Amino acid sequence: MGLQPLWYGLPAWPLAMLGIPLYVYLPAYYHELGVGLAAIGIALLLARFTDVLTDPLLGWLRDHLSPRGHYLMIGVGWALLLVSLWHLLLPVAPTALNLLGWSLLLYFAWTLIMIPYQALSAEVTADLHHKTSFTSVREAFAIIGVVSVLSLPVVLDVSPTSRALFEVLYPLVAFGLTLFLGLMLWRLKRPELVALDAGTPKSSLWQKANYIWQDAASRRLLPAYFLNSLANALPATLFILFVQGYLDLEPQTGVLLLAFFIAGVLGLPAWVWLAKRIGKYQAWQVSIVLACLSFVWVFALEPGNFVGFLIISFISGLSLGADVALPSSIQADVAQDLSKQQGPMSGVLFGIWGMLTKLALALAVGLSLPLIDWAGWEQQTAESMTMILWLYAGLPIMIKLMVLAYLFYTRHQEPRKV
Repeated sequence: MGLQPLWYGLPAWPLAMLGIPLYVYLPAYYHELGVGLAAIGIALLLARFTDVLTDPLLGWLRDHLSPRGHYLMIGVGWALLLVSLWHLLLPVAPTALNLLGWSLLLYFAWTLIMIPYQALSAEVTADLHHKTSFTSVREAFAIIGVVSVLSLPVVLDVSPTSRALFEVLYPLVAFGLTLFLGLMLWRLKRPELVALDAGTPKSSLWQKANYIWQDAASRRLLPAYFLNSLANALPATLFILFVQGYLDLEPQTGVLLLAFFIAGVLGLPAWVWLAKRIGKYQAWQVSIVLACLSFVWVFALEPGNFVGFLIISFISGLSLGADVALPSSIQADVAQDLSKQQGPMSGVLFGIWGMLTKLALALAVGLSLPLIDWAGWEQQTAESMTMILWLYAGLPIMIKLMVLAYLFYTRHQEPRKV
């Protein structure tokens, strides 16, 4: 493999530097700029729901393009992302309508990049464990990107929801994304794929979606991935509000986030090792159990308990590496198998993957923010404290237990050790 996983993984670094600002900081940032929480939640919910259509459609388009066309999609996405990101992070007029419009364009640009980028993991190698190497390097760089962006407020000595942070973040992301995407497109080697016979009719999006749903391995993975993503999206959406409003630990916000993601980097090699020995699904289930056992202690926290929440953040962060790398690796295996049976399927499959990811994020922000606003968050009522506690910790634990039950129930659908 040589340096191939490196060239493939590098773009994940600047891309991941956008995750925390867009999904964690942005709601609080726009709220501080004068936009209401309910309006923010509805705007982001509407923007993210558009991906229900765009992800599968762009995935289908990707499957009908040549390798050069895949790279063209990435290039167009890169240009649109840089424009929309500028207006979203550094708004001239911070309104809910502007938040909605630029978010729509940003998510579309993100999809243009991410679907062909993620689909590459199913095509760069046919070896199951080599796929894990590619996805693990990608997710390791993604976690490094998260740690990098979390370090910025500390280095700059600014608030994570301040305009000063975004004035530095934008040029860093623009330069890094341009450099690393360019290196990947130049250096990454793609093996020759087996082409379909020229007379074979192209499948429609609906036909491909039907193939995926009829596939037992897909039916096992996709619902579990969606529910687990929803469980992860709720605390991600509410983290800033929970730490600052419930725990009263605003000065320690950056340290707590760093502990979580550093633990994710440290734990990733162990999950890769475990997956090779007991299987990818089994290792993923172990990580879910670890996350639940650590997160349940959130209910024992009192305001100001920094050490207690730091320990919880670190232990629950250990499961992060498995959560981001193992389902993606399983998905790449499924995409390769389906493509052998039905022709190019990676684009549609990763399009559906992206759709489920963003649907989970949309539901998290669209439900949690209006609920805590309705419960009286602005007035810091007792009801709002109870609401955020259950939305931040209680509901995610219950959803993860549902994931474990579903994976146990569908274990007969696992045809081989992945």
